[in-house]
Amino acid sequence: MAHPIPGGPTVTRRTALALGGVGLLTATLAACARGTDTRPSAPGTVTLNSDNPTWGPGYDAASDVLAARIGYRITSRSIASVANYNQVIRMTAQTNSTTDLIKWTNGYRLQDIARADILTDLNDVWDDAIGRGWVDPAQRDSFTYEGKAYGVPLYKSYYAVFYSKRAFAENGIDVPTTFDDLMSAAQTLKDAGITPFLAPGATTWESEIWFMQLLASIDPDYYAAVTTNEASYVDDPAREAMGLWSTMYADGFFSAPDVTSNDLPGLVSEGRFGMMLYGTWFANTLLASGLTDDDIGFFRVPPRTSSTAPAVIVESGSLSVPVKAHRRDAAVDVARNWLSTDVQEAWVGFLGDTSPNPAALPKSDLVKVLAADIAASKPTELIRYWEASPTPLVEGNVQDLGSFMVTPSTQHGESTLRSMEARARTEWKIWDAA
Repeated sequence: MAHPIPGGPTVTRRTALALGGVGLLTATLAACARGTDTRPSAPGTVTLNSDNPTWGPGYDAASDVLAARIGYRITSRSIASVANYNQVIRMTAQTNSTTDLIKWTNGYRLQDIARADILTDLNDVWDDAIGRGWVDPAQRDSFTYEGKAYGVPLYKSYYAVFYSKRAFAENGIDVPTTFDDLMSAAQTLKDAGITPFLAPGATTWESEIWFMQLLASIDPDYYAAVTTNEASYVDDPAREAMGLWSTMYADGFFSAPDVTSNDLPGLVSEGRFGMMLYGTWFANTLLASGLTDDDIGFFRVPPRTSSTAPAVIVESGSLSVPVKAHRRDAAVDVARNWLSTDVQEAWVGFLGDTSPNPAALPKSDLVKVLAADIAASKPTELIRYWEASPTPLVEGNVQDLGSFMVTPSTQHGESTLRSMEARARTEWKIWDAA
């Protein structure tokens, strides 16, 4: 789900293929030791490589349903280090040491490895899932490269605002339905001595959250354009977003840059928390900490103006099948059935999150109510910034945004956009030439 900014040298598709998987492959596999054992699994199972060790019980729950449907279960093998995981997948997916399935991301990160011809075309799987109503056809684009789909959605999360029902009730705040309502709520909370927005991210991937949301709220079409090299980071919508973000900081609406999302449960219990813009996948963490649907609610960030179309940021992951999978046909069959309603109900029952299949909902009203709102209002769904452009461009820009969060002045916002635009010009040339 969340992805930290990797430390150390990043292995790109170009360097991986150039190295031919010799020295780096050996070093990477040694670093990950037993976690990358990729021998064929037992009969009736397919192997899956994942970077999230905590998801094992979820795969087991989904496997119980898959076994009844198609006779195959998933055996998951996890590598906890994201940096190591990325390197292992890039290397082993090109060899007979690959697992049958891999967890990956969508968007440009998926396109990056799809260009290496190491993943199976799943177009017919998508055709089947769409025909059965198991997935929104609009999601297909973010899993597609040059007309071929190279994965199906492993999960689906939205970015929305967690809010303290206690803080809202005690201060007479209704759930905001306009952007002005949102700013008014923030001011009321501040006046009551409550931090309006918990905003982690000064040194992590999370620095993208408010930037992408403000762009989406100001001009969804511009967001889609700037992330696909059809607009500039110094265009008016980006300048408006950075100016608004800077003003919100000047108004005292954000937490200190050293506050993290892990602080939220304690701040709720102390009555010092108002809102946090974050992924719905975090709901399960909060519920596991002892909070309930009576403590926390969700709402979407409204458009900046009444004339702006509503939009919501979507995070997803890819369930992909390497061309060299030991049980490739079985792995494709698993991918074909992954989005079925019964499998997804078991899966999101574990995750406590929304599903790519709109008919599969978690038990908690916290996410269920938001999912119902999205289904009814049908906002434009935009791919999360982390996957929306080439990786080096995004990771460099995320670091710039983190620096802005530490010194959020108007001048720093302008210089941040200029830096992002200069990087975009360089990285898009590299992407297009590869």
